[in-house]
Amino acid sequence: MRAFITLIPFILGATSALAAEPVRIGHEHQLLLDDHLIEHREHLTRRVQPAQKHEANPLIVKEHDWEPDGYFLPSVIYDDEEKIFKAWLDGGGPGVFYFTSKDGVKWERPKLHLFPEFDQTPTNRVILSGFEFDQKEAPPDKLAYLRSRERGWTYFCYASGVIKDQRESDPQKRYKMAYLWIDRKFQRTPSSKTGKLTALGVAFSPDGIHWTPHNEPASYATLDAPIHINFDEARKRWVMYGRSFGVVSPEKKAAQAADPNLAYNMGRAVVRCESADFIHWTPEKGELVMASDAQDSATTEIYDMRSVPYAGLHVGLVHMFLNNPDSVTLPIQLGISRDNQSWQRLSDRSPFLAQGVLGEWDRSVISPPTSDPVVVGDELRFYYTGRNQLHSTRWKFDDEPKLLPAKSSFRGSFGLASIQRDRFVAMEGSYRPGILRTKPFIHDGGTLHVNAAVKFGALTVSLLDDNGTALQKVVVQDRDEIDIAIPGLSKITGRKGQPMRLEFAVQNGRLFSFWIE
Repeated sequence: MRAFITLIPFILGATSALAAEPVRIGHEHQLLLDDHLIEHREHLTRRVQPAQKHEANPLIVKEHDWEPDGYFLPSVIYDDEEKIFKAWLDGGGPGVFYFTSKDGVKWERPKLHLFPEFDQTPTNRVILSGFEFDQKEAPPDKLAYLRSRERGWTYFCYASGVIKDQRESDPQKRYKMAYLWIDRKFQRTPSSKTGKLTALGVAFSPDGIHWTPHNEPASYATLDAPIHINFDEARKRWVMYGRSFGVVSPEKKAAQAADPNLAYNMGRAVVRCESADFIHWTPEKGELVMASDAQDSATTEIYDMRSVPYAGLHVGLVHMFLNNPDSVTLPIQLGISRDNQSWQRLSDRSPFLAQGVLGEWDRSVISPPTSDPVVVGDELRFYYTGRNQLHSTRWKFDDEPKLLPAKSSFRGSFGLASIQRDRFVAMEGSYRPGILRTKPFIHDGGTLHVNAAVKFGALTVSLLDDNGTALQKVVVQDRDEIDIAIPGLSKITGRKGQPMRLEFAVQNGRLFSFWIE
């Protein structure tokens, strides 16, 4: 009876499905974040798989008097040429600090001493922020130094991403940095009042240590940090995701009009720009690509988002701002885009990376990576920062003056969370087997591979012809591996270049991805 029931949806949808153009998948891994390749599914739950925090966290904390009390907005790369991990962390005012590591877990502070006017001993500070100092109170020698620097450093506020660009022909621009530019005494005209200007600033370096700013704002589209930039290989252009304010959709307003807290939603949302040279960005004010919706609470906003190119699509690290009366948290959820422009959030909005619990270093605010995850073997590493204090909020505790002691110093620290390859999301089947049937697709390989966890369950894979008839069937059991080859479906080789379908039945297990090599 079960086989008859699962066949019915296929027959009912056969005419339209067969008429559709088959999806060409080549050798690419097929993740299951959306229904792009799914024709039918039942009794399956698409569930986000939380990243696992490293047992040694936090990896970097303040050790010296000259260090800032905390770090945030982390950017980490593995330098293939030098065979070393490199990290740039913003100090929340004092500038940017540079770290290196052989394994990405134990970090060192190179002794550089680039700013003897301010640092009495060698430090790992590579950018001195003009945002840190009140020039009215600066000693004459330091004031002269501050005024002598390039304009770009005067308005440097927070670093927000470092990229080593191997495409760049100019060696002086091998490394690129995005940062938040703030001019607190900006005048649009000589006669206008001064105000606050926020923008995207950029800087360049030959080695990631000695930096030169571009001395004009590069884009006015983003109004705050974090700012996320990476290179889109398909477009051959840089893509930036920044922040806007004041975006509350008509649908959200209509659905939550009766909630008095909606008035306190500041409308943080995500905007997108492109650039061919990292300096000139369009459109001028950005294109809105993501905002909170009626499924969120009235005070939920989208803080920022990083687009991660992965397996032929883009995974969004959606940084939420859950500004609720009983808690203020900033977890990271997931989104997906097939073109790095149109986005959707996953229906499962549970955290991919959540703040810590009571007593932990990252209990409140976490900052997502401002660089892509680092791939180490079959592991994807997401370097992030966390702190033990609440984000600023309108909510106040009635008993705060009486019961709460003075706030502890800001303790922003640096940590690591990871997943195994492809394991962002799973299709989970319980006791009743869950069924997933693909749309017709064309492949360029010969052997099916799956990423699955059925240690105490079963995964049944069937090869279907154009009419939905099973040509072969294989059962996988007692396995929890990221690469399970299934040579038993030998007829797949004969279907190379021809439309075909697969059907997966998952019982007491998880299916993460599949591909054909």
